[in-house]
Amino acid sequence: MPDHPLRKILSGILRAGVPEDVTITYLHRGAPGDQVTITASAVANVRKGSFLLSDGETQIPFHRILQVENTKNGTIIWKKRTRAP
Repeated sequence: MPDHPLRKILSGILRAGVPEDVTITYLHRGAPGDQVTITASAVANVRKGSFLLSDGETQIPFHRILQVENTKNGTIIWKKRTRAP
């Protein structure tokens, strides 16, 4: 089974050395708007189907990621597909 595209994207961002220029927005029920946005510098480790935050405990599965954006130039790197109504 091939790797999830987000695994390649997030790993590349961390290797490039500029994770503070990238935000990750993910679904977090109970948060305002059910979304949380963090900088990629908060990511400690990228795994097969998820990433681990630098607190060492919080694991976010890829299916909860809504968007990855380069805040320096405003480019959307990856956006979750939405289903048509």
